[in-house]
Amino acid sequence: MPVAAIVFKQQPMFTRNANYLGVIKAGSDSVVGFEVAGVLTDLPATEGMRVSPGDVLAQLGTDRRQARLDAAAATNSRVSAERAQAEARAERIAQLVQDGSASEQDYDDARFSAQALAAAESTAAAQRWSAQLELEKSTLRAPYEAVVAERLVQTGAVVAPGTPVLRLVTATGREAHVGVPADVARRLVAGNAYTLALKGERVTAELRSIRDDLDATTLTVGAVFDLPASTAVAVGESAVLQIAETVDSAGGWLPISALLEAPRGLWDVLTITPDAEGKQRAQRESVEILYTRGNEVFVRGTLANEAAVVASGLQRISPGDLVEPVFNDASPNPAAAPGS
Repeated sequence: MPVAAIVFKQQPMFTRNANYLGVIKAGSDSVVGFEVAGVLTDLPATEGMRVSPGDVLAQLGTDRRQARLDAAAATNSRVSAERAQAEARAERIAQLVQDGSASEQDYDDARFSAQALAAAESTAAAQRWSAQLELEKSTLRAPYEAVVAERLVQTGAVVAPGTPVLRLVTATGREAHVGVPADVARRLVAGNAYTLALKGERVTAELRSIRDDLDATTLTVGAVFDLPASTAVAVGESAVLQIAETVDSAGGWLPISALLEAPRGLWDVLTITPDAEGKQRAQRESVEILYTRGNEVFVRGTLANEAAVVASGLQRISPGDLVEPVFNDASPNPAAAPGS
């Protein structure tokens, strides 16, 4: 019986495509809040809104802070006037001291009084600046170009200093964080380009850095990849790192159609071997599958190198049947197989 056949080419190793799952993160993902306490009176930022540096995100009530600023400004003006008056009096007394109309003690009293008022003026100016700063801190502004990811409080809430108000993520600069085994991480090179699968599409990303610690839960090492700026991907989506790995294991490639199911998790193939009379007969041999790639499998077992193997149509023959091998180009090409 004519049967499709393939020559089994043994090789010392093979290359497999390993996939490692990761997640997309923003270049900057942070929560922002006020540095001062107060009642939230306005929250113009909404979820999904794009903001630029300096845009107003939220506003606290400013009545008390404005009143404090006005009082500090008035105090500063009063002390400035008193200092100017004291300095002018000291100058007049200095002239009187020269012609003997005033004593040195009077001049010292006037001079030191002017110096004290100058110090008081500096204190009042600092208090005014502090009140002005608190008033400015009552307005929360965007620190960088970002997208509002989440509102964490609502209008009317009383917030303390540091209370998270909004969550911001950068509008650009997406990163892929992928966990890989430690031995794989040692083979990665920072600065090199690698292939990532995103939503079924392949993207070339540059490896920025490799973490130096092992995750206790997944037992993997984190690798951070910079995605191209043009990549349209959302934060939280999955990313798959695809790496070709060489496995040192002897075997060879066969089509899946050449396999017969066998006991104990093994598989059988039918080889074409001459009998004592020189006639070609099918003979069963056991193999173990090491790797599957599309319609091909890399196997090892009792197969001899250069053995002729029945490639398809196994349901039509049995071990011991007389066969005539037909070799064709449809069989896997060992020379093109990875690792060969």
